[in-house]
Amino acid sequence: MRIRKTVSGDRQSLVQTVEETANLTGEEKKCAIELLDIYFNNPLQKDYFFMTATDASESPIGYVCYGGRPLTEAVYDLYWIVVAPEWRGKGVGKRLLERTEEALKALGGRMLLAETSGLPAYESARGFYVKTGFREEARITGFYRPGDDLVVYIKRF
Repeated sequence: MRIRKTVSGDRQSLVQTVEETANLTGEEKKCAIELLDIYFNNPLQKDYFFMTATDASESPIGYVCYGGRPLTEAVYDLYWIVVAPEWRGKGVGKRLLERTEEALKALGGRMLLAETSGLPAYESARGFYVKTGFREEARITGFYRPGDDLVVYIKRF
């Protein structure tokens, strides 16, 4: 596995990976693809940064999207880590997160936030954050809709 900057030729594979992610809602898939398109269509934008994991044949198998938190000093948001279904559980997400942390530390980043749903469908995402050193910082009940909490995880550098 190799991790590199995301390039426009990755779009089709990454969109397919988003579409194949079963626990994402249609709205979430649309948002993830929208951020990819902002990244590809506006090379001068500074809000979203992407890295792609590739297999031995250089085919994309997952990606990470992160960006600076507006109005903060050296705080970043982890927007998406999306891994192709056949590659889940094989360390791809962990490696993408490690490379993100390396990049943020080099920029003087001091913390990374990850937000997710409290629904059972997101239990694996919440477990991933805890296993990779995040801690739950906040929970807002009924944030997304009644019965669907916002769970905020934080990792300080």
